[in-house]
Amino acid sequence: MKVNWHRGFVAASAAGMLLAAGATVQNLPMASPESQGVPSEAILGWIRACEEDALTNRLVSGHLHGFVLVRHGRTIAEGTWAPQNTLESPHMLYSHSKSFVSTAIGFLVDDGKIDLDRRVISFFPDQAPAKPSENLRQARVRDLLTMNLGADHTDAERDDITGDWVKAILRNRIDREPGTGFRYDSAATHLLAAIVEKVSGRPLMDFLKERLFDPLGMKSPWSTVSPTGVACGGWGMNMTTRDLARFGQFFLQEGRWGDRQLLSREWVRLATARQTWSGGIVVQAQTIGSGSDWKQGYGFQFWRCRHGAYRADGASGQYTVVFPEQDVVLSIHAGIGNMQREIDLVWEHLLPAFGSVPLAARPEAERALREKCAKLALPTVDKTKCVFEGLDGASVESAPDGWTLVKEGRRLSVGKSGWAVTRWKFSDTNVEPLFVDCGTREIAAIGRITPEGKLSVTWQFLGGIRHGRFEVSSSSK
Repeated sequence: MKVNWHRGFVAASAAGMLLAAGATVQNLPMASPESQGVPSEAILGWIRACEEDALTNRLVSGHLHGFVLVRHGRTIAEGTWAPQNTLESPHMLYSHSKSFVSTAIGFLVDDGKIDLDRRVISFFPDQAPAKPSENLRQARVRDLLTMNLGADHTDAERDDITGDWVKAILRNRIDREPGTGFRYDSAATHLLAAIVEKVSGRPLMDFLKERLFDPLGMKSPWSTVSPTGVACGGWGMNMTTRDLARFGQFFLQEGRWGDRQLLSREWVRLATARQTWSGGIVVQAQTIGSGSDWKQGYGFQFWRCRHGAYRADGASGQYTVVFPEQDVVLSIHAGIGNMQREIDLVWEHLLPAFGSVPLAARPEAERALREKCAKLALPTVDKTKCVFEGLDGASVESAPDGWTLVKEGRRLSVGKSGWAVTRWKFSDTNVEPLFVDCGTREIAAIGRITPEGKLSVTWQFLGGIRHGRFEVSSSSK
């Protein structure tokens, strides 16, 4: 099969087409910021600005959870805010997952097994409607990749009661001619995930493990699935911030890792170029649009950014930003509401700091940054009033260093001098409708007795975005 790479291609900036300077690294070794042309003070200033914005609520009720900053293929700073541990434990990606699904499609295109202009319903003869509309008949793989499917009612799988999300999505009304307008739709990415599984004959994550995760040394990735066992695709993946940084570096190196070209440069350039103009997107009930980093165009499940960068992007602040001109990758996990403010702080504090030559060593500044990164911690009093999973009115039992909340057989440990961690069972499966917690996860909680004599509990969903504070009567059993 001849691969038609350039049909519908919208050119990226010339700088984005250049091979990054650090193109042969196998691992991501550590280096001082100054040795890679970045002042430690600039990174420290960015961290402090993010923390200050969280305290003053400009990030809209939330905080960063972890980050990795890579320059010239070397990690120059990384950190995670306790009790989160995103450097070593997987964290939810939400829509950042989409860029991995796109990459899986890219491998199959490279293999000659998928043509971007193949009609979507041809992959699903048993799940497509008996009499598909003309718009559905015309929808191509590239229309899914660019969010140009044409459905005004998005995320159609949420309306499904049978468990077959693919069938539900294919039966959703396609309002406009595919390929003629951008509308963000996670259901389109679920179809891409299902296509990967159909064509490869393997679960999406198994396919990516062989082609991407193992070659890059990514050990943490896992994903939730639909009721029929298909990877969610548009959301649902979980992995560490370090693994996200490897993924970003892989794209910065245009599909090369070590001495192997794993994914073609042509695909990387197509996926990260502007394939369609993007419009406003609703994030945490806020419409982000004109002049923002959501208005710079959309590729194949990647967003274009200002300043010649591009990014993988997930709800509540999950980012991998690639700066081709500066040879930089920044991956972030977070749990915030104002994603534009989060990326604005990157442009304000970090972008101007990426110099072209190494700087003289500044041991004191480097030490201050290292010490700050080693001691990052979330505040132990949350501003957000949010009862955790039906524990309002729970009884309180004394514990060696804190309390245990008990209600209807469920027990949540609450620390007094530090965070206490409880494994919390949400469900027996990894089936995940959009933004619904499932499986068994860890919850960290810390408490204090208020002047009114109540137990005030601050809790964090470890590896996820949910957090909050609630109060219960502190009378102990």
